[in-house]
Amino acid sequence: MTLADLDEVQYDLEVDGMQVREQLARRIWEARGWATVAVMFRERDKDGDWKSPKVALLRFRRMHDAWQKQAIVTIDAGDAFELADTLGGWRETVSAGS
Repeated sequence: MTLADLDEVQYDLEVDGMQVREQLARRIWEARGWATVAVMFRERDKDGDWKSPKVALLRFRRMHDAWQKQAIVTIDAGDAFELADTLGGWRETVSAGS
């Protein structure tokens, strides 16, 4: 996946006129030619009901005039919040080492 602009990263998906994936939230971090895009989304199951949300972390690298996708990780929203809590708990350790 190559993009001209990171705002092009959208997770909504429609198949045969039915929305099968819905983007719930998105955040972009960009520094020194690299970018991380976090997207919270949900998908429909085979019966058409919405499943539990997930979080996708996409990593992009600036190549000439475009952003090229380097990696993607998808995890359950619950695991993402657990990860956020763990990282928040490390804040004091990181601050003390500075």
